[in-house]
Amino acid sequence: MESVEAQAYITVSLATSTPRISLSAESRDPVLLLTVRARRTAARPLTLCTADSVLDNGHHARHDGVFLGAFLPLISTSDPKRKIQLHFSGWPNYGSQPNASDNLLERDYLRFETVPGKGEGELSVTHEISLKKLLSHSDLKLENVKAGEKFTVRMSPKKLKSSWGWWSWGSLEDELKGKKFAKWDHPDSHGNIENLMPGEKMPDVKGMGKKGWVFSEPSDDLKVEATDAEEIVLEFSD
Repeated sequence: MESVEAQAYITVSLATSTPRISLSAESRDPVLLLTVRARRTAARPLTLCTADSVLDNGHHARHDGVFLGAFLPLISTSDPKRKIQLHFSGWPNYGSQPNASDNLLERDYLRFETVPGKGEGELSVTHEISLKKLLSHSDLKLENVKAGEKFTVRMSPKKLKSSWGWWSWGSLEDELKGKKFAKWDHPDSHGNIENLMPGEKMPDVKGMGKKGWVFSEPSDDLKVEATDAEEIVLEFSD
């Protein structure tokens, strides 16, 4: 039988269908499509929170993975000092959420996806990036980019997983359908919950389980690894 580490393993790869970026495109039209594909290496599917990771292309109430640093700055192949930063510098202040639902699935700023088991397909997420979005956080501006100039892009190793760390065995369309997602991890062998906050009351794990609540597996047990051997090369054109 495979170890938990071997079972809870995902590979992610990066591809693009737009290796040439038009400098004359409308500022809000998508000019760069970056697709991240996640695959399992074992038969069991798993579901994870993708917020702020390379698998987060938005469709929720906060910023997407591109804005939050899912991709490293594009680097010129002719001059490494010439970079296009895709992400916002710092962390946006979203304020407190005192009335946030206990069920993470109901929080409009989180996103959950299922990665199918090996042989059952893959999770594919595409980031659509316009010229405006491409250059809005960069010191290198549109007028300074030349036709024919090439840049490399790659995923940030720190953003392969969500900072939320939540994941569970099963599919949103099967075992987890109709379930509620608790914010806490499963208790360890000693009955302790690692992400229980100081002063926070210990949840009734058994009782909540009977009511359809699902607790996260330990975040560190989920391994996500990029399979790309090299960066993707992008070329600007007129």
